Amino acid sequence: MDTHIKHNIPSTHRVAVGAYIFDSDGKILLLHRINPPNIYAPPGGRLNPDENPFDGILREVDEETGIEIDLLGPSYIWFGKFTENNPLFLGIDFIARASTTDIVLSDEHDNYIWAKKEQILSGEIETVDENGYGYSIENIVKAFELYNNIIHIQ
Repeated sequence: MDTHIKHNIPSTHRVAVGAYIFDSDGKILLLHRINPPNIYAPPGGRLNPDENPFDGILREVDEETGIEIDLLGPSYIWFGKFTENNPLFLGIDFIARASTTDIVLSDEHDNYIWAKKEQILSGEIETVDENGYGYSIENIVKAFELYNNIIHIQ
């Protein structure tokens, strides 16, 4: 029995995934996007049709960075636009630990940084563009806190 029923109803949003990835020193991986918004952001992207979010984020991280990660769990769910011209997204962000750290950037990015929490708080690393699109400092700081809580429990 086919469980995939196709309707002629326009979709209201797309699903995206992102990963707050931490290295063994507790630094977070941020990639510099070459397309708007031109900010530093965690790896991530859109799910393929019928793709499981866990599989999707592993695929996106591999495509964008070439590294392997251990997913520790979901961290944040959001709904909105990534840029003014984008459709609406339902986003699922994850906390992860890097299994490998030899970054090989995709053609979507031109730089990366393993950032300390202090660098995020100081505004040294731009994570939101002038129009307010991107990853808020508050959410990245919450990811640091969640990661630290998880690793201290394990």
